[in-house]
Amino acid sequence: MSAMQTYLITSDEVSRLSRPMSIHIDQEKMDAYIRESEDIDLRPALGDALLLDIKASPDKYDTLLEGGVYEDACGTKHALAGLKTALAYYTYARMVKNADDHVTRFGFVNKQDDYSNRPDYREKSMAYNDAYSVASSYLKECVAYLNANKSNYPLYKGNGGIKSNLTTYKVIGD
Repeated sequence: MSAMQTYLITSDEVSRLSRPMSIHIDQEKMDAYIRESEDIDLRPALGDALLLDIKASPDKYDTLLEGGVYEDACGTKHALAGLKTALAYYTYARMVKNADDHVTRFGFVNKQDDYSNRPDYREKSMAYNDAYSVASSYLKECVAYLNANKSNYPLYKGNGGIKSNLTTYKVIGD
């Protein structure tokens, strides 16, 4: 791989394929969320060999990446949103969870203006969990597609492990 890290999606695609967001999001943060989503969410479901090959030769995986319609062995048609859409939602979920949060000498704070406030964990948790569950649903579609087309994807070993990474907060005193 080149010195410049390549990802399956761009920040523009995250915005286009998931939910509307500001265009003023720090590119370094966006790249970190994309990298984490690829490593933590996609890699366990797809396997290292397949993910590396998709990144090296994305044109071989157009339907898997972009989505489409396919038929399973029984001739049943299925819609597929695509791996890029799943990755966009995983990235979006991480952005929601970490949005305007900063680690400062005063602790972990949420920057809204010149003053800092503690983030509302319940609202963030709900928004994160919603986006993460959408992402997981799209990834399950991709795994079903791979399982239905195993002969076309010899690098896919059928692990298909999709882990739940939902966040739960207990707020005491409300």
